[in-house]
Amino acid sequence: MDYLLTEAGKLELEKLIKGRSLYAFDFDGTLAKIVREHHAARLSRPIRFWLKKLAQGAPTAIISGRSVEDLQSRVGTVVPHLIGNHGSEGPHTRQEDRQLVRETCRAWLQFITERFHDELSECGVSIEDKSYSLSFHYRTVDQRDAARLLIFRVIGELSPPPRIVLGKSVVNVMPPTASHKGTALLEYMRRLDCPTALYVGDDETDEDVFSLRDHRILTVRVGKKKGSSARYFLKRQAEITAVLQFLVEGGDRGLQTWSGCHEQGVSRPTPPS
Repeated sequence: MDYLLTEAGKLELEKLIKGRSLYAFDFDGTLAKIVREHHAARLSRPIRFWLKKLAQGAPTAIISGRSVEDLQSRVGTVVPHLIGNHGSEGPHTRQEDRQLVRETCRAWLQFITERFHDELSECGVSIEDKSYSLSFHYRTVDQRDAARLLIFRVIGELSPPPRIVLGKSVVNVMPPTASHKGTALLEYMRRLDCPTALYVGDDETDEDVFSLRDHRILTVRVGKKKGSSARYFLKRQAEITAVLQFLVEGGDRGLQTWSGCHEQGVSRPTPPS
């Protein structure tokens, strides 16, 4: 993995700017900071400003583990294309496929509630029902090892066996038939007639895009991680502001934002008034 905020990284982004590219981002840990209570996540003012500017001039999407309804409550009309539940919720999926995924998740939740409600509650684990996937949250739990063991014991009882995607203090389960972020991104590239794309994410769920190893997609991970299939990385979530600003301003006008950033970090743009 190479650091994106370098001259080489700038040149890669400029290639995207010159053509018709799709700009897609994860939400938590990428566009929004990771917070203790996942319900409190939000876009910062500068990121909202530059993201809106980008979406006004280019195809822009958010592909998140959150539901589309949840994303809409946090993003509003800033970004026109919202894909939820790790890629399985959105207009790119067939209604009958979505219905099958919903029914599977509903059956899982009923089983979990009947068999494990008390144990999960006592351990402090909460289950988020996102209709097309379930998320076991344990960020606020004191006995984290015990919580993880319980979660995986519960998951081991589910039928059909789910697809498991680990997150930051969360375990996500999806029906094996559900679409993932990689398939969703490729479908939106086709739908929006975009031969190239940028995708930025920060978590294991984003490896579904990174592992495509598609030369048309510039993949960026927030936080360098050994073993990730992303081509580039950002050192911290705050650097996404500089990336958005560069994509909006482009070319020579964006050079100052990147000046000296390889060793010293990115100079932050002045937040909009």
